[in-house]
Parts: sequence; C-alpha cells; structure tokens
Amino acid sequence: MEWKDLDKKRIILISIFLSIFILGTFLIFSTPSSIKVRYNLTVETSDNEQISFNLYEPVDGDDKMKAIIIGHGLIVNKEMLKGFAIEIATSGFVVVTCDFRGHGLSSGELDYKDLKNDVKAIKKYLLARGDIDDDDFGYLGYSMGGYPGNKIVKDDKDFKLFIGIGTSLDLDFEDLLNRDLNILMILAKYDEAFELEESKEEIADRLDEDEEDVHINKLYGSFEDGNATKLYVDDNSDHFTTAYDPDFIREARDWVINTFPEVDPVDQNFYANIRFWMLVMQIFGGIGLFFLLVEPLSNMILKNKSNERSSSPEKFQDLQKIFEDETIEDLSIKTLIYSLAFGVLGILMILLTVFLFTPLSNAAFSLSFLFGNAFGIFILLWIKSKRSEKSIKNIVLSPFRDSRENLLRHIILGAILASIIYVILYLSIGLNYLGIIPSLLKIPWSLIFFALTFITFIIFGLLFQCILQEKFENRLRDLTKAALLNYGIAMGYTIIYFLLLCFLLESFFLLTFLFVAVPMFLLFVFIAAVLYQKTGNIISGTIVVTTIYVLLTVTLSPYMFGLDYISIFSH
Repeated sequence: MEWKDLDKKRIILISIFLSIFILGTFLIFSTPSSIKVRYNLTVETSDNEQISFNLYEPVDGDDKMKAIIIGHGLIVNKEMLKGFAIEIATSGFVVVTCDFRGHGLSSGELDYKDLKNDVKAIKKYLLARGDIDDDDFGYLGYSMGGYPGNKIVKDDKDFKLFIGIGTSLDLDFEDLLNRDLNILMILAKYDEAFELEESKEEIADRLDEDEEDVHINKLYGSFEDGNATKLYVDDNSDHFTTAYDPDFIREARDWVINTFPEVDPVDQNFYANIRFWMLVMQIFGGIGLFFLLVEPLSNMILKNKSNERSSSPEKFQDLQKIFEDETIEDLSIKTLIYSLAFGVLGILMILLTVFLFTPLSNAAFSLSFLFGNAFGIFILLWIKSKRSEKSIKNIVLSPFRDSRENLLRHIILGAILASIIYVILYLSIGLNYLGIIPSLLKIPWSLIFFALTFITFIIFGLLFQCILQEKFENRLRDLTKAALLNYGIAMGYTIIYFLLLCFLLESFFLLTFLFVAVPMFLLFVFIAAVLYQKTGNIISGTIVVTTIYVLLTVTLSPYMFGLDYISIFSH
C-alpha cells in the first residue's frame, strides 16, 4: 500500500486535523506575544547539580527588572506552573520555573534540605544577567516548592514577597519584623494535603492574632508598609487543580503587581482561559491526526490491503476457545473480581522489589497498581487455561508467534506510532502542563520500567483485545463499546483500590493521581483497541502505550528510593 492509494476523504481529514494541530501549537506558543520563553536552560548549584529551568521575560524589558522564582511540587515539574509564569511575565517581570533536583530534567537525588541550593543557583544566574534588580526578588512555591521558599525567604532579605500555593508557611516571624515581606497564602477548599485550619494558624502567627480572628480573603497590613498578608481560599479546587486554577493565577499575579507597583505591565490581558482552549484545540487536532494515521501506516508497514480488516490470527484461537462460552457481561465481572481479589499480591510484588530498590519510587508506585490489575487477569488466564489443558506459557507468548519479518514490522509500526503520539503530547501537554522528558540519570532505570510495563500491557491485551474485543462486531460503534468496557474495568479496579488505600491512610491525597490517570488510560484503551483492529496483533499497541506511560511516569517520578519516599508522606 502506498500513500498515493489513500482515499480522498482520509487525505482531507488528515489535512484538517494536521492543520488544527499546527494552528493550536502556533497559537499556544505565540500567546502572549509580549513575552519570550526559553525552555530547558541549565544552571549548576553549589553542590554540583544541574538544574533545568524555563525562563519567561518581556520582549522589551527594562534595564533593572524584578524577578520572580517559581518552585513546583512533588511528583511534578516546572511545566506545571507555566500559567503562573506567563501571567506574571506579562506584568513586566522576569520569571523562572525550575525543575528541583531529582525532578524533570534536573540531576541529583531529591533531598528536601538541599532544595534551597537550587533556588540560590537560579538567583545567582539571574543576578549575573546584569538586568535584574538585585534586591527585589519574589518567590512563589506550590506544595513542596513552598519549603525551600520558606528557607530562602527567611534568610535572604532580597526577597520582598512570598506566595505559597497549597503549601505551608514556616517562617520565624520575629526575625521578619524589621523587613518588607508581603505574604499571600493560597489554598483550595478541597485541598487533600493541607487543611484550612492549619493555614489560619500560620497566618495568625504572622499577624500575632488569635486563630479565630483570622478571616479568609481579607487583606491584613498594607503593600505600602511591606507587611501585606492574606489567606486566599477558593471553593472549587483541590490540591492538584490549584496549580491551574485561573482565580489563583490572577490572585498571585495581582499580588506581585501590588508588591512592585513601580513595574509597568507589558500586557494587561489575562491569558489563562484562552490558552486552555488553545490546548484543547491542539490536543483535539493531534489525537485526531494520530488515529487517522494508524490505518495507512499499518497497511503500508504490515503490507495489508487497504481497508481490509485484520482478522484474528490463528495464534490467538486457542486463547479465544478457552473463553468462547463466556458472555461479555460474565467475563467483564470475572475480570474485575479477579483483579480486585489478586491485585494486592501483584501490588506487593512491585512494592517489595521495584519500589524499594529503584530510585524512581513514584513510577514504581504507579506501576504497582497497574501490575496488580494485570496480575489478577493473569491468574484468570492461568486458571482457565489449566482447566482447558492449555499452556499458559504458550498463551502469554502467542503475540510473538509469528515470522521474524512480520514481528519486526509490528515493532517498527509501534515505534513509529509511539514517536508520533509522543511528539503530539510533548508539544501540547508536555511543554504546557506536564513535561515528559526524563533526565539522563533516569534513562537506565527507564529500561527496567519499560520491560515490566510492556509485560503488563501484553497481559491486558490478551484479555481485552484478543478475547473481549473479539466478542464485538467490527464496527466503530462496537469498537468504542469494547474500548470503554476495557476502560471501565481498569478504572473501576483502580478507583476501588485507591479509595481503600485512602481510607487506610486517612488521607485522600492519592486521589490526585486520578487527574492524570483518567485521561491517560482513556487514550490508552482506544489506542490498543484501534491498533488491534488494524493489525490483528497487540504488539504495536503495547509498544505505543508502554512508551507514553513510561516516559510520563518516569519523568514525573522524583529521583529517590522507596524508603525516602515513604518518609516524606509519613510526615
């Protein structure tokens, strides 16, 4: 099959979705036009760690500009706070968002006590530019990012403001009586990590007042006197969405402007909302483009005839015969029951090995839940194969029982499609919400996670594609039903286990993981379903979803071992 054989309708659709993606990409990276952004710069700390950072500054800046340093939270990176950086930069400030050590593209292992060195290195870089006011800095810290901010602001009189977003205020206020420092604390009403009463108590210490006398959304002190203080609470957000809430972004921007009223804004518009819709346009165009490319690429690489459905190969027929008497409803219920019953064993297998003995503990924690689901499915496959006197080994290896040439073609197809979807996600979500490029330090460990995740998704594919999907008709409506059924089982298992763990820990902080898991798995199930339909095998789809899953979780995982990870959440 050649590209010239594509039907006109598909060519038109590909052109439309490609245009939408390109337009969305252009708009989101050129809005606002009043500032310029430089990505993934590096600076070295006093203890020899390489810190990656993004720089936002006005296109036509002054000779002595004020600078704001922004610190992110645990399990995220510098891209998460891009919304804050853009709005503050358009107000006339130089803004830096950095990857703390052990996060994103920065080197080193995460250690809370050393995070202040990362901030100091950023400040040193800014001062070396020659166009930064050397005694008028500000610091904005989200979640974990507030901790180094507290230490820096406490010791460095060059900082005139501290904005804490979903974090704590840990300052010795007696030492701050004779210096200017405007403090804004922003908290979501449904924050799973910090409680309102704790924030009120911290503000009360700042004001030297009783906690009962502290009111939310009320300004205490004044900007003129350099002692402005406020606890801003929003009633629609939680800990994760705090980093993206437009109300919070606007409040933080205004606090910076009021602290430094002498700075003339270069652009007084507010872009957070319009940039969100640009991102939606970008993702819509990119994902649509990806799925439109699946069929022609599959036909070209696998040498399939155009528009011909890939029938289920003989290598999967033994597996399908084992479950041929199972209805879709019964098999779905059994899958969920087995996953819930045996999932804890799979989770423990990863937690007691990968989690404890690799430095990517968060990625291992995420993998443990995924593997637990697959382990329950594996037990179901094993029991059914044993009763049918079939080899479980042959069943698990059935996707690979093909000629060397065909197997290579499936791998190449998976690699190409993985590259395409990665570029789409990196240019959209990666550079605007969550970076998905792991540091060089994490790459060797990524190989381990790739192997384990690949095995996990192969097991998923055997059940959800080779068995369940084959019970549906070969129509778009039925394909959608099969994918959504897959999604419902996987998310049902995940939510139930997450809720149980939350009740055990007496904290619902873990539910913030669902903000990433829910859309990510929705994309995964459709990729797996479509690629199985077009290729007749699960290898290509498994390569695609494994690549994206590993790059995302490994990038977001701080570089620390499991015991250190546990110690953080035990405090």
